[in-house]
Amino acid sequence: MKIEICVGTLEAARIVSKQPIDRIETCIALEQGGLTPSKAMVSWIHHTFHLEQHALIRVRAGGFVYNYDEIVVMRDQILELKDSGITGLVVGALTKDFKLNLEALETWKRTAPNVDFTFHRAFDNVNDWKTAMDQLIKLGFKRILTSGSDLTVAHGMHRLKELVSYANERIEIMAGGGVKEELIPELKATGVNAIHFSGTSKVTVESGTAFEERLLLPDENKLTAILAAIQG
Repeated sequence: MKIEICVGTLEAARIVSKQPIDRIETCIALEQGGLTPSKAMVSWIHHTFHLEQHALIRVRAGGFVYNYDEIVVMRDQILELKDSGITGLVVGALTKDFKLNLEALETWKRTAPNVDFTFHRAFDNVNDWKTAMDQLIKLGFKRILTSGSDLTVAHGMHRLKELVSYANERIEIMAGGGVKEELIPELKATGVNAIHFSGTSKVTVESGTAFEERLLLPDENKLTAILAAIQG
């Protein structure tokens, strides 16, 4: 089973580079579900830590139904990042009736034909997951990140098993969303190909100032506990 860590800061990349993991997904603004990182950030991580790196492409928070301008901007983000040392890209787009936005996905896939593509947790909002999976396979996607069509993996275990069975090794199923140490044995039993998590905790920074924020920052204790459970 592969281990993918969601990295939202340079410090997070430094911490996970010392751990026995298989790859990272690089983004910024984890508090908003993750947004596209800069080329400078992706390149710095590549040249400093030499990790297998997949970059999130997401122009804004607030759902996955994008207009034409947003789709074009994300295409340009892909153009910018595809030669920055990454192995893959993480994308997702839906229509207003909760189907895959095939036009957007085809555009993005053509823009970077030589990297792996992961469809992110927008998959959990599709109205027909079997059709969506078949379409992603036809498009040549490498994997799907999913919590089992629910808010968290804790509530999506049964669907995760169904996804693995229906995929039948045609596409990888990666479980993510609310991964906790105590859930690892049950997640392993679903047969998923990989587990995705950030190993972060909410931390207040700049407390008492005009710039006070609650951020998701690396929690080494949580990270190592989950990794130990996976490897146990």
